[in-house]
Amino acid sequence: MNFKNSASRLAVMAALIFPTVAKAQQYPDAEDVITVTATKTERNVFETPTAVAVLDQEEIEQFIPLSYRDVMEGVPGLSIQGGARRIAEEPSIRGFSDQQLVLRLDGARQNFDLSHRGRFFVDPELIKRVEVIRGSASSLYGSGAIGGVLSLQSKGAKDLLMDGQTIGARARLGYQSNGEEFLASGGVFGQTDKIDMLANIVFREASEDFIDGSGNPIIDTQDKILNGHTKVGFEPDENQRLEINADFYESNGLNPTASDDISSPTTVVDRDTSEFNIRGNYAYNNPDNNLIDFKLVFHYGDVDVNEDRIIDDRQDKSGFKSYGIDLHNTSRLDAIEGTSIAFTYGFEYFSDEQSGTRNGVDRPEFPDASREFIAGYAQLELDMLDGLVSIIPGVRYDHFELNSNSLFADRKESDVTPRISVGINPSEQFYVWGSYSEAFRAPTLTELYNDGIHFSVPGGFGPGTLVQNEFEPTPQLEAEQAESWEVGARFRQSSIFKDGDSFIISGNYFNTDVENFVDTVVLYMDPAKSPMFAPPFGPMTFFGTTQNVNAQAKIDGFEGDIRYDSDYFTVGISGFTAKGRNPLTDEGLSSIAADSMTIRLTAKLMDYGLRLGARATITAAQDDVPENSVTTDGYQTVDMFASWTPIKGSFQNTVFSAAIDNLFDEDYSIHPTVIRQPGRSFKFTLSHQF
Repeated sequence: MNFKNSASRLAVMAALIFPTVAKAQQYPDAEDVITVTATKTERNVFETPTAVAVLDQEEIEQFIPLSYRDVMEGVPGLSIQGGARRIAEEPSIRGFSDQQLVLRLDGARQNFDLSHRGRFFVDPELIKRVEVIRGSASSLYGSGAIGGVLSLQSKGAKDLLMDGQTIGARARLGYQSNGEEFLASGGVFGQTDKIDMLANIVFREASEDFIDGSGNPIIDTQDKILNGHTKVGFEPDENQRLEINADFYESNGLNPTASDDISSPTTVVDRDTSEFNIRGNYAYNNPDNNLIDFKLVFHYGDVDVNEDRIIDDRQDKSGFKSYGIDLHNTSRLDAIEGTSIAFTYGFEYFSDEQSGTRNGVDRPEFPDASREFIAGYAQLELDMLDGLVSIIPGVRYDHFELNSNSLFADRKESDVTPRISVGINPSEQFYVWGSYSEAFRAPTLTELYNDGIHFSVPGGFGPGTLVQNEFEPTPQLEAEQAESWEVGARFRQSSIFKDGDSFIISGNYFNTDVENFVDTVVLYMDPAKSPMFAPPFGPMTFFGTTQNVNAQAKIDGFEGDIRYDSDYFTVGISGFTAKGRNPLTDEGLSSIAADSMTIRLTAKLMDYGLRLGARATITAAQDDVPENSVTTDGYQTVDMFASWTPIKGSFQNTVFSAAIDNLFDEDYSIHPTVIRQPGRSFKFTLSHQF
């Protein structure tokens, strides 16, 4: 990494930002941030013995997000892979990605799984809050929570209505120079004494391919996205709320078959992706009854992916359906003075089904298969000695069935995943914590049952040759098992330089051992399969295989975050470093994100309704990977934003926003993705609320 070059860029950024700092409204105090995802109860983040991050609506929107990478950049341990194509975006936490993470939207699991395709089917424009649990969380969230949990909350009428308003509307227009992207968003919302409702639609179109930092086009990155969102809430009384969310998402574009890969003429498909998702939430909480704090989530999702390959009109259709229910209750007791007890217990059921065809017949690369999970879990929160000590044990039992529709024998297995966390709060300013947890992940349907041709490479071993690689099903693939321990500390202080300012610093070390880590092994030529000539004069064909195998993995690292808030400005620094090894071979793991650090500066000029800010991300090279795996170079990026909301006059409810992404036109890719990222881009939005 070129630190001299990085330092000069940071100096330029600081010179651009600091002269604009003036007295401003304070950001929400970091000491008052609440998490619900970490324990399924409301708990102050500072006093939660878990590595958790929370992003509110202001933080989500300030850099005019066009993708989830814009939203998440700077969260320690979290990276968004797969770009520059939004349809390929998926999260990675501490080197765990895909189905090694649990993704939830409004509390409902989002289980879609199709290799080299993304997992986000809701536009960032519609998200009001993000919570990130870093580290094993299977004791509450079951299969897939080895790396953590990413929880998204969508906007509703109550989030948009201004004080005293019962009905309203909003409209937003935007433009991005790189890709010639256009944004249009509009919604109506309102509420009565018992009912609130929002209906919103978002349209995006990138009409040209994005350009990377070297000035070269990132081929086949044009797309169109249409996303509709409705939320209806019903409150029969002050203790109950029923909420129904319904979304549809449609995406169209010319992309390679593996949408996170570099495009070539032989891989381009005309891809149409459509998703329908309905989620229901019911909550009952009577403050006069400490034994009942009940929540219920049910969900149904249907994703269809149609891909027509341009070179030969091959038609692939993939379908994925998921549905389920999650309910839990919390009972609270104050049995002893200075001690509080919260006992949370619940039940979850969900089922996933997939099916695929190629040119109208069954497709072994995405075979018909299903899986079903049923689980029960319990957690105790014991806060003693007036909050001096917190002990939070928890355990979950999962039973699951895997079905390949008669291709292979059905499988029925179960798993128990315990966790215990301890926090000590010796003073208002200091908090230390530690945890031990176990987690598991059942293999996905595609990992188990993929068959058929993976890829073909004409001339792969020279003229007159053909490399043909085929999937090998692995129906006996074992579930991943993880053991993790973690320690962390937080410190906070208020009124350091003046009344009302605040400072908070946190850091944590983690260590995870994974048995039966699922690794994908690609052999271009399988020694067990001799090359052969295709009659009568065809190429010499070399047969290779792609199969999933169980291995071992060990990952450890450190995450840190510092933030200072005042009436004048906010400064934040966050960082992440991790190392992943296969303990049997002592090789690095290909999935571990590169070490990185992000610096943020934000200023508010309250008297003028103006906000300004910038962030710089410095990322190291990643070459500690197995032989022949993807390596990435280090890079440094700087982004800037400004927004103006007139405080009086005809434009009082109008927001003018501008941002610059990748100010210095850095040419880079995000490990382990090989596709380049967009270069410098100017973004503008105009929004008005009626």
